[in-house]
Amino acid sequence: MIADPMANLGDAGGDPSGGDTTGGGQGEIFNLQAQMYNIKKMDEIRSFMGIVSGCAAGIWGLTGLQGLVCFIMLDLFVSLSMMAKMNFSLKSYTRQSLFGYLTADMQKNSLSFMLFWTLFYGLVYLF
Repeated sequence: MIADPMANLGDAGGDPSGGDTTGGGQGEIFNLQAQMYNIKKMDEIRSFMGIVSGCAAGIWGLTGLQGLVCFIMLDLFVSLSMMAKMNFSLKSYTRQSLFGYLTADMQKNSLSFMLFWTLFYGLVYLF
């Protein structure tokens, strides 16, 4: 759970010594606004990926499990590409675990993927 560091929610009584109460410990500084900005940008990139990969899968004529595998592979590729842009230092940009980062917004993006997949499949192969 990520909480406001100034709220002293990390422990019951706060820091009795009057020292660092930011919750970071060992001089680590965590900016909640920067994390929210990073998560928003990652969500935008993944949403765009869902739309573009759905268009590609429809144009390529993928059906059934082939389309599902296409979505999963492209989603993981985009997530790993973003991690490479972050120099594989996930903790510097977000507090998500690796599994949480790789599977974040997958359900929401799969709906966009299916919408554009079926739309472009229908436009190319049915009409």
